[in-house]
Amino acid sequence: MRAAAFAVLALAALAARPAEAQFPPEKLENLKVLPADMPVRALLDTMRSFTRALGVRCTYCHVGEEGQNLSTFNFKSDDKPAKEKARTMLRMVAAINGEHLSKLPSRREPPIAVTCATCHRGVAEPRPLTDVILATYDRAGADSAEATYRALRQRYFGRSAYDFGEVSLADVAAGMRERSKPADALRFHRLNVEVTPASGFALRQLAETQLASGDTAGARTSYERALAINANDQQSKRALDALGPKR
Repeated sequence: MRAAAFAVLALAALAARPAEAQFPPEKLENLKVLPADMPVRALLDTMRSFTRALGVRCTYCHVGEEGQNLSTFNFKSDDKPAKEKARTMLRMVAAINGEHLSKLPSRREPPIAVTCATCHRGVAEPRPLTDVILATYDRAGADSAEATYRALRQRYFGRSAYDFGEVSLADVAAGMRERSKPADALRFHRLNVEVTPASGFALRQLAETQLASGDTAGARTSYERALAINANDQQSKRALDALGPKR
């Protein structure tokens, strides 16, 4: 009796489970921006290009559980807001390429076209690194801002997502000066020198902020380090001349 009851319950549970859809599907449904008659393979290739451009997975826009077979996903559903945002972005890209760039005279050959990767470069939110760090700083302070920078550098350095060159952190520090936070500005100039030790620019930016904070000795040292990197650094030479001899 127990075995029979268990079998009945098992069959009932299986019947209650939604049937898995076929993947890839035989036909496409609920296409509102992409051509309704595009080949299934072309759609799959397009979707894969989106995931690479934004650094996301299918679940970013579609209803489904990460790690499960794609046949269990409800690709037709519009429940996720990101899906409608994606449609808006597709319309924007089509307008840029079709209505604006196409009207430019003397275009380069081959013509330049905007794609998702043009802005996103592997991240879902295409914000410059400076904006990301300053937003974290405004929300959570200098420690969190530095931790965010280091984590992003660890994950994305060498990729196109963010500019980890000497200018980004210099701009972060400038933003902190504008917020009347000179000590935090100095901290991020020092971080810039740490991560770009061969940059005379980073050292000069540090020196200028040290001067503004009254640390003449520190500024002199930073200018001298910049000259050690590039003996023809005229900006550092002029700054040292203006400081005069050591006392």
